Amino acid sequence: MWIVYALVVHVLLLGSIFVIYFRSPVITDLKPQKELLSYGLEAPANRLVLIVTDGFRADSFFESNCANVPHLREIFIREGLVGVSRTHVPTESRPGHIALLAGLYEDPSAVLRGWKKNPVDFDTIFHRVKHAYSWGAEDIIEVFEHLSNGKNKHFRFYTQHLDFSPGYETYQLDDWVLKKVKLLLERKGETLRRAKPVIFFLHLLGLDTAGHVHKPGTPKFLQNVEKTERGIYDIYHEFEKAFPDKRTTYLLTSDHGMTDSGSHGAGTPHETDTPFMLWGAGVSRVAPHPGRSFKASEGDKLMPLHEVEQAQLTPLMTSLLGVPPPMNNFGVLPFGFMNVSREYEATAAHVNALQLLEQYTKLQQEHMKGLFSKILPEFSILSTEAIEQYKTKILILHKRREYMDSLATTQLVMWEALQGIDYYHGYYRRVLLLSTTLTFCGWIFYLYRMLSNNRATFMEATLDKSSRLVRLSLGGTFVVLVLFLIAQRAPAPISFYLLLPLPVWLIALQPGSPKGSSAASQNAYSSLTGQTTKWQILLIIGCAELMVFTFFERRLISLGYVAFACNSGWSNFPKKSAEFYAWMALVLMLACFPLLPISVGYQNRYLLLAGVIVILGNSLWNEEKRKNYSKHTKYCNSLILVDTMVCAYLHTNMISIPVALQVTSWLFLGYAFISIALNKESRLEVRLAQIGFNLGSLYATLCTSYEAIFIQLLTIELGLSLSAQNSLADKSVLRLAFSLLLYTFFSFFGTGNIASVSSFDPNIARCFLSHFAPFVIMGLVLLKLLLPVVVLMAVVYAQSEFVRQHEQQIFICLLIICDVMGLNFLFLVRNQGSWLDIGSSISHFVIMEVTTLVLLLLAYAAKLLLHLIPCEGIASKLH
Repeated sequence: MWIVYALVVHVLLLGSIFVIYFRSPVITDLKPQKELLSYGLEAPANRLVLIVTDGFRADSFFESNCANVPHLREIFIREGLVGVSRTHVPTESRPGHIALLAGLYEDPSAVLRGWKKNPVDFDTIFHRVKHAYSWGAEDIIEVFEHLSNGKNKHFRFYTQHLDFSPGYETYQLDDWVLKKVKLLLERKGETLRRAKPVIFFLHLLGLDTAGHVHKPGTPKFLQNVEKTERGIYDIYHEFEKAFPDKRTTYLLTSDHGMTDSGSHGAGTPHETDTPFMLWGAGVSRVAPHPGRSFKASEGDKLMPLHEVEQAQLTPLMTSLLGVPPPMNNFGVLPFGFMNVSREYEATAAHVNALQLLEQYTKLQQEHMKGLFSKILPEFSILSTEAIEQYKTKILILHKRREYMDSLATTQLVMWEALQGIDYYHGYYRRVLLLSTTLTFCGWIFYLYRMLSNNRATFMEATLDKSSRLVRLSLGGTFVVLVLFLIAQRAPAPISFYLLLPLPVWLIALQPGSPKGSSAASQNAYSSLTGQTTKWQILLIIGCAELMVFTFFERRLISLGYVAFACNSGWSNFPKKSAEFYAWMALVLMLACFPLLPISVGYQNRYLLLAGVIVILGNSLWNEEKRKNYSKHTKYCNSLILVDTMVCAYLHTNMISIPVALQVTSWLFLGYAFISIALNKESRLEVRLAQIGFNLGSLYATLCTSYEAIFIQLLTIELGLSLSAQNSLADKSVLRLAFSLLLYTFFSFFGTGNIASVSSFDPNIARCFLSHFAPFVIMGLVLLKLLLPVVVLMAVVYAQSEFVRQHEQQIFICLLIICDVMGLNFLFLVRNQGSWLDIGSSISHFVIMEVTTLVLLLLAYAAKLLLHLIPCEGIASKLH
């Protein structure tokens, strides 16, 4: 039963951070603002061409005096503005395009949809204009096609899979879009001249694909840049030819950048800094206070380098077209970017402010509906009276033609509105943090009582005597809190998490043995404390806290690993024995791996070959092992290791990998597990040898450099440590639980950073795929992460009888350790400052909360492969 409780509680705790920190920013039932024409002002542009070069970072644009974009350089030297647009994490395509076309940064609740779409529909530029034409990749275009149903809204996309084999020309993706645009201009140019306002959206995916496959800065990538920038230059002239009225505005930018390793998703400058070029109708030549400068070519004078936030481009585009910003926009119109009258710019900024105030007022009104809202805190900087005073003041300033004062006042109000929106979004944050902390504490106390339920302690006696008082107190508190939340009209998710600690503590404080405990835990308390010294408990606490900081600096896990390994293993081996020196050498070698650069994006076929040799050596050096393998096991594993090296060689030399080799890899993926399951051998050491050989060979197909060496050495060291411990009479479930956690995280952080799993390298799938299928590749990434853990679990279960006898207590201790670490991460979640910190803090908490549950599933898988349990499942044994 305790497993069911653990699953339910951890799922609820996972949801808590989204309610506490990251409620959906999309506000519904808003009204759009008036067009600028209703103020008697004509827009400077009839149409806008938005060109998004997916995955093109600012460095690639500006390096070597813009030598990579010579044709585009001709344009911005002559007219318009150029600079850097800063995106927010996650630096992925969907949220980046939404920020550009809706002014809305990533909705964190989109994680519940697998980051494919936003759970709540939102307004976009396409709703505000009368005509829209879009071309590009299906996954981006479909987002806006779904939202923008209506007349004169046309969306075209290609559906073929994206090839990332070495010989593929990624520019073909951009070429498809540019040809479609040219065809439209030839066929409907005359009709479109009379239409306004119109937006043309060109999504060019070629550079993103080239960056993933060939990496930024490589000759193949720069070749794609050359073709794409020339294609943009040519299509610009096609637009000028089709619309000679000089009322077309152009914006070239990117949704996100890319690292040198060809990944994106995090918040490094290479990923967040993207180029932007704005030119054409209504665009100023120089905006005030650019801050930075650069040289566009050798010998030229310095040019201003302007900087904007990505969402600011949304109100800028709508202002140039004379339409109001999207209703859910959070962007603030940048000052001085438009070559228009002061009246027009001041009015456009005022419309932007009214749109932000509309969102703020909606949240404020929701808060004021509560019965106790008068006595509860509110955002005093921007009251209802202050908003009315602002509107009156703007009317007076415009009547007096004091537009600069109007702009200054509007800018201030817009930032205050954004602060107010953030205030009401996080209104219940502190009390929710308190209630979630109480939930954590109640759950940890429940687990502690499960471990010590056989002890007739003073605490247990007190709970038995005061059970009625406890139930009445918690029940009374529950009723009072429910009545308060109903009167205050608190949202349902917030009410749920404010009430959650009460039922958790009611279960934790129930008299007698907690539900879910069993006779299997009779000696758990003595195992927990009697055979674990105070110094060892302090060491475990210190290592656990060190592992918290490992999420921010992976190299720290080397320190924790060496400290814990030496403390646990130093006295287990006979001094000056061969086993002792071999074990010490392995510990020191393994501690060096987290000090190396992460393996993501790094390829070295010689290190991979060394890993293959270690796999063969570890599996075949022993004559007894060789005799116990079946012929097909030896042949199939040897074949797949050869297949892996051939694929690595071909890929490195830019040669297309034959389909036969990829089919072989897929077949071996199935064979690796099926052959283990069908093996009738009952001896654990024989089954363990096959598991290590099969899964180690499968893991090698997903490696690009030194990962296979690391995992093989880690498995050997764990086996040596457990063999030495088996001779000891005194064992501690707490130490063993921490060992499982430490080795699991060491397998994660030894070669990379699990917290950046979104920054995957598609090249790990080279033995399986020749086209870019992100979800298949992500599945292979997860397989690569979990395979070492399954092998480590198999080693633990096969070589430790103590673990097999005390698995319930070990996993309960593991839950306690993980939940204490998870409580750390609850307070380390951030919703201000760098979006890298914000995104990472979410993933840290999620990883910590699911670790124990994942380990339970992987333990179940390892025991099935070892034939330690029947297929009915592990849960029946743990009740």
